[in-house]
Amino acid sequence: MIFERSKNGNFRFSRIHPLLGELLQAVAIDPWERYPDGSMRLLPSPGQSEDLEDLRLDWQDHVQPGLRHHFDLERAVVSEDLACMIQRKGKIPSWTLEISPDHSDAWLTTLNALRLALAEEHRFTEKDLSGKTPSDLETERGLALMQVNFYAFIQECLLQAIEDESGV
Repeated sequence: MIFERSKNGNFRFSRIHPLLGELLQAVAIDPWERYPDGSMRLLPSPGQSEDLEDLRLDWQDHVQPGLRHHFDLERAVVSEDLACMIQRKGKIPSWTLEISPDHSDAWLTTLNALRLALAEEHRFTEKDLSGKTPSDLETERGLALMQVNFYAFIQECLLQAIEDESGV
């Protein structure tokens, strides 16, 4: 897979292997539906003590719906970009994905939410996420860890390109 700026200024991932293309398509999945336990981390309650019951109810009524709506809007932008992925035919087919710089925040938010939900769902530890232990791709947990790391790589590419563009 190659990451570069296209001539029109978009961020472009090209020569995406079909397996990685499938992982990218999974970014559009609603984490609350796919990973309900893991998604609890995305909109945590402000506390657990009985003294905070009013605060917790206000949070559920007024804050959580707005945050969830924001996540859904960002995920919709990502879904639109994914719908425009181009498949290149050949001995080994590959995909190309272009992301407008205006969509980078939506991608970063969506990828981060999905990574958090996956990490919580599979109870990954810091050691797991450090990359020092190889993933066992024969298990669901190992595949999920590869997915988390792949999404981190996509985020890193986007963040580096944004940083390069801004001269920071």
